[in-house]
Amino acid sequence: MKKHVAYFGVVAGLLIMPAIASAFSFGYVDAGKLFNKYNETQKTKSILEGEKGKLQQTLDAKKKEVADLDEKYAETAKKIMGLRDAKKEKEAAALEPTLKTQREALANADNELKKFFEDSQKRLYELEEEKMGSLSKVLDEKVDEVIKRVAASKSLEAVFEKRFCYFGGVDITEDVLSILNAEKAAANAPAAAPAKKSGSK
Repeated sequence: MKKHVAYFGVVAGLLIMPAIASAFSFGYVDAGKLFNKYNETQKTKSILEGEKGKLQQTLDAKKKEVADLDEKYAETAKKIMGLRDAKKEKEAAALEPTLKTQREALANADNELKKFFEDSQKRLYELEEEKMGSLSKVLDEKVDEVIKRVAASKSLEAVFEKRFCYFGGVDITEDVLSILNAEKAAANAPAAAPAKKSGSK
């Protein structure tokens, strides 16, 4: 696709030379639209959203675990304080080991929550880089060939990227997108079963 992208100076030349431009048949494509509306992009986004949803569920469960431990710790601490206020030092002291255990459990759960959150962010970033990067590379290679075909069918002498085209031209984005999606769907379709010969069992 990069080979078909015109630079600003070329397009500017078209704008200031109407006589030449009128005899020059060219088209343009919206690269961003191609990528975003490509069916495989939507599928990849769904995969990423699904993974994000799973991680969020686990994160929510860990948050609840921390909240529950914090609540129990606060209840025990309050109970100890009440006993000491009532001059029941022996009973209060008996609860100290429980409070210590709860404090350690809370600290561990909180550390696990923070680590899981950091690991989740890293996992999502790496997964998006892998999936979207791979898709972009494949699409980039395929788009070049499809643009050439569409341009030839419309007798276009050149094709620019939309952001470099400020006036005129034929928008072939939908034509290219339609072919890309159709050919990918055909490639993904299961092969038809061979027809049975008459008289065979």
